[in-house]
Amino acid sequence: MSTDNLERPNIAQWGCLVMLLGAITLTIVGGIWLFTRPAASPTGPRPTAIVQTTTPTAVPTLAPTPTPVPLDPGQIGVGFRVRITGTGAAGLSVRTSAGTEAERLVVAEENEIFLVVGGPQSADGYTWWFIRDEVNPEREGWAVQDFLSPTE
Repeated sequence: MSTDNLERPNIAQWGCLVMLLGAITLTIVGGIWLFTRPAASPTGPRPTAIVQTTTPTAVPTLAPTPTPVPLDPGQIGVGFRVRITGTGAAGLSVRTSAGTEAERLVVAEENEIFLVVGGPQSADGYTWWFIRDEVNPEREGWAVQDFLSPTE
């Protein structure tokens, strides 16, 4: 290879190189200046944060379960445990209030055990007791006495 074909850089090439190096230098210097200067403080009054809080609603505490008062054998009372019986495969509707038209909350299955926590009330020709599942206290409501049997 001969040295005749090697060209020397011309003035335009040198100018482009100088401009490229200048742009890189300005970018570095500008970045340093932007990131090291103090932040400008806003003029005028500063806004005040308004913190809104909600007041929790009081959760009613349930009175302790009363000690069962002995009744005649086969009777139901507050504080007694009862078994769901006589429903077959249909189960027993546990409702929001005493009455056959009240909303059904849950269907208690045959042989399930519940705690009687309220009642009795009479509605629609039936005696109703307020019962609660001791394993899952969210399962509670009014049930017809005809399908409740006292347990030992």
